[in-house]
Amino acid sequence: MKKTGRQGKWLGYFLFVLWLFSMGLSGFFIPYFTDNIDFFKIKALHIEGLETIPPEVVVDEITKFKNNWLFINSTVLLKNLNTKTKNSVKNAKIERIFSKKGVELRVFVEERKPIATVIKDDVVYFFDKDGDIFQSEYIKVVKPLVYTHDLELVSKDFNNLKALIEIVGHRLEELYATNLNTIAYTNYGLKIIMPPIFLLDKQILENVVDALKVYNIDMNAKELDVNIQGLVIIRGVRAR
Repeated sequence: MKKTGRQGKWLGYFLFVLWLFSMGLSGFFIPYFTDNIDFFKIKALHIEGLETIPPEVVVDEITKFKNNWLFINSTVLLKNLNTKTKNSVKNAKIERIFSKKGVELRVFVEERKPIATVIKDDVVYFFDKDGDIFQSEYIKVVKPLVYTHDLELVSKDFNNLKALIEIVGHRLEELYATNLNTIAYTNYGLKIIMPPIFLLDKQILENVVDALKVYNIDMNAKELDVNIQGLVIIRGVRAR
């Protein structure tokens, strides 16, 4: 009985080693053979959804797969594109179209769209509506321009900043974010002083809204100071 058990044990080892060897061979030879079979070559490449990224960037990443449609997948392509473009791609999908000519590849690329440009130590970053940070050499700066000494200060409470941007709208030109306060400048010369981003709660933002409504009626104010206690101080009102 011991002999039979020992033989069974060694047989198990042998089969396991044989399996590993066969997997290694298949992992080596299958890509080699498919790369040299015309059926696995991409006959046409259709790229859709690009707005700022040049098509050549996507083509280069596809080429790295040796134009073999069998080994290209959306997850890997998205990862590689974001490595190349500094996280400026939100999503990438691949669709294989089988035709008489062969296999065509349709690639859908969704770029991240910035809603704010953040500048730290003269380095430009972008934030999209979801608060994801990215960089891109293909996008010009968009307003508002947010200057800060700490990216985490902006990213951690980005929803508060996003709400402020939505309130002020296209009139918001520049914003300075520090641990002490948030200072915004509009395109018509109004300066708005507020608590730091992490303290911009609903009530404070509502006070900003109310103050802007008043300001739109009286085009004389130069500075609004909205403090955490809910008090709004209007400065620089000229006499009529």
